[in-house]
Amino acid sequence: MVVGKDGYRRPFGVGMLRHMGYQADRGTECGAPGVWVRPATTALVARDRELAAMTEAAKWPPSLVLVEGIAGVGKSMLVTELVRRQGIEHWVAARRCDPSRHQTPFGVVVDLLSAYPRKLGRLSPAAGAIRALLPELADRLPPSLSDASAPAAAAGFREVIGAMGRVTLVVEDAQWADKWSLRVLRAMVNNPPAALTLVLTYRPEQVGAGGPLGTRAGRMTRTTVVVEPLGRDGVGRLAAEVVGEVSDAVVNALWRRTAGLPFAVTELVGAVRDPGTLRRADDDAAERVLARIPVPWSVREEMADQVRGLSGPAAAAVRAAAVLRLPVPASVLCSVAGVDGDEIGRLLRRAVLVETGSSVGFRYPLAGQAVYESLPGSERQRLHERALAVLGQDWPAHQLATHARGAGAVREWVRHGVRAAEEAMAAGRDDTALGWLTELVAEPALPAADLARLVTILCGHGLRGSGHREVIPVLERLFTDQRLPERVRAEVAIGLGLLLMRAPGDLPRADIKIRTAVRTPGVAEAWSLRGVAIFGMPYLGNRTVEECRRWQGLVFDRIAAMPQGPARTALLASTLQSRLTLGDASAADLEDLLPSAVDPHDLEHLSQLGRARCNLADVCAWLGHYEHARALIADGLRGVESAPYVRSTGLGTEVRLDWLSGRWAGLDERAEAIAEANAGSLPVAGEMRLVQGWLAIATGDTARAEKCLRETGIADPESAVAPVALSAIAAMTTLALDRGDTRAARTQADAGVALLRHQRVWAWAGDLVPTAVLAYTAANRLDDARRLIAQTTTGITTLDSPYLRAALATARAHLAAATAQDAAALYTAAATEHQSLGLPYLAATLTERAALLGAPHSFLDLAKTYEELGAVIAAARCRHQARQAGTPLRSTRGRRGYGQSLSPRESEIARLLADGRTNREIAQTLFLSRRTVEDHVANILRKQGAPSRAAYVTQTK
Repeated sequence: MVVGKDGYRRPFGVGMLRHMGYQADRGTECGAPGVWVRPATTALVARDRELAAMTEAAKWPPSLVLVEGIAGVGKSMLVTELVRRQGIEHWVAARRCDPSRHQTPFGVVVDLLSAYPRKLGRLSPAAGAIRALLPELADRLPPSLSDASAPAAAAGFREVIGAMGRVTLVVEDAQWADKWSLRVLRAMVNNPPAALTLVLTYRPEQVGAGGPLGTRAGRMTRTTVVVEPLGRDGVGRLAAEVVGEVSDAVVNALWRRTAGLPFAVTELVGAVRDPGTLRRADDDAAERVLARIPVPWSVREEMADQVRGLSGPAAAAVRAAAVLRLPVPASVLCSVAGVDGDEIGRLLRRAVLVETGSSVGFRYPLAGQAVYESLPGSERQRLHERALAVLGQDWPAHQLATHARGAGAVREWVRHGVRAAEEAMAAGRDDTALGWLTELVAEPALPAADLARLVTILCGHGLRGSGHREVIPVLERLFTDQRLPERVRAEVAIGLGLLLMRAPGDLPRADIKIRTAVRTPGVAEAWSLRGVAIFGMPYLGNRTVEECRRWQGLVFDRIAAMPQGPARTALLASTLQSRLTLGDASAADLEDLLPSAVDPHDLEHLSQLGRARCNLADVCAWLGHYEHARALIADGLRGVESAPYVRSTGLGTEVRLDWLSGRWAGLDERAEAIAEANAGSLPVAGEMRLVQGWLAIATGDTARAEKCLRETGIADPESAVAPVALSAIAAMTTLALDRGDTRAARTQADAGVALLRHQRVWAWAGDLVPTAVLAYTAANRLDDARRLIAQTTTGITTLDSPYLRAALATARAHLAAATAQDAAALYTAAATEHQSLGLPYLAATLTERAALLGAPHSFLDLAKTYEELGAVIAAARCRHQARQAGTPLRSTRGRRGYGQSLSPRESEIARLLADGRTNREIAQTLFLSRRTVEDHVANILRKQGAPSRAAYVTQTK
C-alpha cells in the first residue's frame, strides 16, 4: 500500500498501472510510483458537484479541465475518480509534478506518453523531432529530424498525441511542471487534437491568472473547477468513511485542527489506534485523543515543500509563526521574526499563511505544528525568547507560559503557568488546569517552595478531574521527591491513595498509603480527615459495618466543629452516603447538613456540594427512592461542570435509574460513552458495565452480558465497588439459571451471600437476595433460602428502602413456589410493588411467573410490555405461552416489507446468531420451528453481506 498526497491509501503496483492505462513513473521531476492508482477502500466524499462538472467537461473533447485548490484540499481524489471513469473507454495517462526534483526538459510530457501501448495513427514527419525523447515509441515514429529545437519538439508531441486517438492526459500539480512541457501543453490548447481531454490540477496562489497555461482560451472547451476545503458536515462524512461513526465533538475538533483539508482529516483519524474512542468522545476526550496523534507524515511533507521554496526572510517568518502557534497581528509576527511587512504580504499571497480577521497564522494548527517540530532546538529556544520579549505581560497566561517554557525561563514559566492553571480552573476547565499543573511539578528546576505549593493544588484538583490516570504516576514520583517536606509528601500520599481508589486492583495499595499518611505529624486536617473518611465507606473493599461506623464517627465529630466552607462540604460528601447506606440517618436529615446555597463563583465549593448530592442520589437509587434520586442528580450536576469525574458519577447513576425504569432506548450507547470516558475508573466504568450486563441479559445477548459483567470487578471483590459487585453476581447467577446450570448458579449465589454476610450492608441486598433464593430453591437448598430471607428481613429494619421490601416479597414468592405453596398471589403482590416503584421490567417478570402458576394475567399483554422495553426473548416466551393456551394471535400476513433492513423478528434472531447460538438453540429460545429459523438466518446473512454464520459472528464482535 502507498499513501497519496490526499491522505488515501491505495494499492501499489506498476503492472496494475500499465494494465489500467496509467503511466508508470520514470521522470526525475515526477512523483513517486503509485500515486495515481485509485483508492481501494475510501469513497470520494462531499464532492459530487465538483466531480459532476469535471466529468461532464471531459466528455466533449477537445476539452481543457482546470482543477484549482490549495494544497491538500482533495484535488488528487477528484482527478483520480475522473481518471477511473475516463479509463473505462479509452487510454488515460497521469502525472504528478514534484518541485523537489531536477526538471528534465519535456519531462512531464515524455512521462505521459512513453508507455502508450497501442498502435499510433498516421503521423507526419514532424513527429520525428521527438524520436530521441521517446525511445519507448521509437519503432512507431518517423525518422529523426535534424531540427531539435523546442518549437519542433512541441510540434512533434502535438502530432503524436493527435495520432493516439481518444486520450485523456492528466498533469497533477501543474504549477511545478517544467517550462518545456508547459510550452507543449499551451501549443495543444492553441491547436488541439480533436480527441484530447487535458486535465490540470494546480495551486492558484502559485500561478498567474488563468492557471498554469495562461488566460488564452485557444480552441479547447475550458472548464475551471474550484475545490474548496470541506465544511464540518463533509469532515464528519469523510471521517466516518475512514474509521466509522464519530461523535459531533470529534467532527468539530477535526475541523478545527485540519481546516477541512481531506488529506489531513484522513491521516489524523486513520492514526487513531482505537477508532471506537471516536464514536462517543465529548469535547475534552476528542481533543485529548487527537492531540496525542503525531503530525501525519503527509502534512510534514507538504509544509516542508512550502518552506523549501521560500526566501530566507519569508522562511524566518513562517518559522516564527510556528513558534507563536496562534494567529497574531502581522506587526507581532514581524517583530518576532525580524522581517518587514512585505514578507508577510508575500506569504499571504502564496497562501503559506492566511489572514484570520486582523491576525495572521497558519491555515490549520497541524501545519504550524509540522513546521515547529522541524525546527532545531536552538532555533526554537531563540524564537520563544523573542516571542516572550515581544508579547509582554498583556497576553493570555497560557501563551506566555508556553513561550517561557520553550525559552527555558523557569521563573517566568512557573509564574505564567500557575496563572494559566488558575485561569483554567476559574473557567471550569479542570482537565486543562491539571495539564498545566502536572507539567509544572515535573520541571526539575522548580524551586522547592513552588513545588510544595503546586503539589497541594494538584492533589486537590486531581480528585475533581477525569485525568487521574495521568495524575497518578506524577504523584507517585513526587511521593519520593526529597525537595518536599514530610508533611507535604504525606498529603501527596493521601491524594494518591484517593485516586488509586478509582483504579481497578489498586484498592489495597491505596489503603496502605492513606493509613500511613494520616498519622504523619503536621498534615493539614482537611487532608487527614478526607483520608480517614475513606475508611468509613463500606462501598470500597470488604470492610465490615463496625469498622465503617468507627471511622465515620471520628470524621463526624470533627465536621460538627468546622465552619461552613468547601472543606466541610467535601467531608460531608465523603461521609453522608455511608451513613445513609448503613441506616444511621435519614436522607432528609443528612441533606439538612449541606449548605442550601454557596457562592456561585466558588467553583471548588460548588463541586463539593454537587459531589455530595450525587453521592446521596446513588444511595437513594440502591434503596428505591428513585424520584428523589433523580432530583438530587439534577441539582448535583448543575454544580459540577468543572469536575468531570464527579459529573460522570452523577450521569452513571442516572443511567442505572433509566435501566430500572425501562428507559432503554439508546441506553447501551450512553453507558458505553461514560465507560469509555472513565476507562481507568472502576467506580464509574464498573457501574456502566453492570447496566450493560443486565441490559444484555434482557435483550438476549448472553455473550455480551458475561463480558460486561466480568468487567465490573467481581473477580476481585476486595478491590471492587461492593454494591456493583453484588448486583453483578446476581446477574451472573441469573445467566446460569437461564441456561439451566444450577451448579454454577448456586456457586455464584454463595459467593455473593458470603460477601453480603461479611459486610452486613443490607442496603445492597435488593438484586442479590431474590436471585440467590431462586438459585437455592433450584438446588433444593430450602433452609439456606429461608436463612437468607430471615437475615435480610432483620438487616433492613433500620433502612428506609422500598426496593428492599419489594425484593424480599419476591424472595418469599420464590420460596413459596418451591415449597408447593400458593405462590401466584405472592408473585402478583410483588409485581404490584415493583410496578408502583416504577420498575416495569422486574414487574413484568414477576407477573409472568404468576401467570404461569395460574393467575389471570394475559401473556399477550406481557409480550407487548416486553417488546416495548426491548426484552425480545421474554416477549417470544410469552407469545409461545399464549399459543399454548389457545389464545388467538394477531396475524402477521400483509406486513410491510423491510427491504435490506432487518425485520423485528430478524433482529431478534440476529442478536442470538451473533451470540453464536445454533439454529436449534435459537428455535428453542424463541419458540419457533427450526425451518422458520433457517429461513430467517439465510435472510439475515444475505442482508448483512455475510458469506457464512462464522463470518457474521466475527463481523458483529
